Amino acid sequence: MDLDERINQVLSQCEQTLKSISSHQDLEDIKVQFLGRKGLIRDLFSQLSQLSDSEKKHYGESINKLKMEIESKISQKGESIQSKIQTSPENQVFDYSLPGFPYSIGKKHPFTLICEELYQIFRSMNFMVVEDREIEDEYHNFDALNIPKWHPSRKLNDTFFLTDGSVLRTHTSPVEIRTMEKISPPIRMVTIGGRCYRRDASDATHSAVFHQIEGLVVDENINFCHLSEILSEMMRGVFGKPVEIRFVPSYFPFVEPGAETLISCPFCKGDGCSVCKNSGWIELGGSGMTHPQVLRNVNIDPTKYQGFAFGWGVERLAMIKYGIDDIRLFFENNLSFLEQF
Repeated sequence: MDLDERINQVLSQCEQTLKSISSHQDLEDIKVQFLGRKGLIRDLFSQLSQLSDSEKKHYGESINKLKMEIESKISQKGESIQSKIQTSPENQVFDYSLPGFPYSIGKKHPFTLICEELYQIFRSMNFMVVEDREIEDEYHNFDALNIPKWHPSRKLNDTFFLTDGSVLRTHTSPVEIRTMEKISPPIRMVTIGGRCYRRDASDATHSAVFHQIEGLVVDENINFCHLSEILSEMMRGVFGKPVEIRFVPSYFPFVEPGAETLISCPFCKGDGCSVCKNSGWIELGGSGMTHPQVLRNVNIDPTKYQGFAFGWGVERLAMIKYGIDDIRLFFENNLSFLEQF
């Protein structure tokens, strides 16, 4: 057998032997068999003395290459054996006396908490909960709500207009219009947490994106007393205690008469505190009796039916209830803020 055949035979013998072993001890025996002082590689080098100088160079390089290849295969086999040992079930040791790893339990966002409360309050009063589109046409966002063409809210510096002439709704009042177009009185509807958009500079109390709760009741013989009672019940549910409602006359195109709605401070009971700025009262938003022209716009006879409506900021309610002093916190992933709830 010439030396080339012997070299190939040693490599093949090594590969076959490595396939049949499964322990580090067997691997050490193979190292000695092939790479030891009396191993097969050393035996091949000893045969070089019988060759010419040119053959010595050729076969010397071949034997060195064989040695490195065998070393690599033995190393790879060692890693494979070690991996199998580490992952075998009998070697998986677990100390059951060790303490467990701490983990955080997820919590609901304060916006979610207040919306869930409002949902339960109005469902208990037999209100229909309605959702609708955020991209509106000008008719439903402005015209049907009796908002004139010259009104500042229709200017580019207040409203986001899209290229097709539609708008990102500036309030949730269009939901009232679309509901009245579909349903005949009596109507008791509310939309909770509807997203709205206005070109407001962001600060502690203003945001270009915010959410509203919008309520509407249309029926025969509806008056301000009904509005006051609904809002009182709503605030009683939110704050868990009775509150007083006060109406301050104000102008809104879609209600007549219209009013800013104030509640007695649920924290100081009117004595004055930092929440109500020592006034004893907290302003929440607009409300009033649905304007007769708005009813006509949706083919409801204002001589037979009357209605009331209100639209308040949901973040505003949550800020008052939970003592949050910056509306921007609702839109940030601030864990120190979210973990408070």
